[in-house]
Amino acid sequence: MSVRCELLFAAEKRILNPFLLCALTSARVRQLLLASDGQAGLAELVDSALTEVAAGALEFEHVEPRRLSALAEVT
Repeated sequence: MSVRCELLFAAEKRILNPFLLCALTSARVRQLLLASDGQAGLAELVDSALTEVAAGALEFEHVEPRRLSALAEVT
């Protein structure tokens, strides 16, 4: 088994929903890309993001969806 598969399995233990895991990992990779100096490859950044998820360094907050009419009243 590859290292990336091991990282993915470890991250899946923290975040069970594959869609949330993908979204969180993608968002973190984007952050790392913007902060990098261009020397790191995309695969390395994905590994870093998965490592952070597996270690519990990244979390997400579930926010209840609001109705569109409630948003219109605020503005």
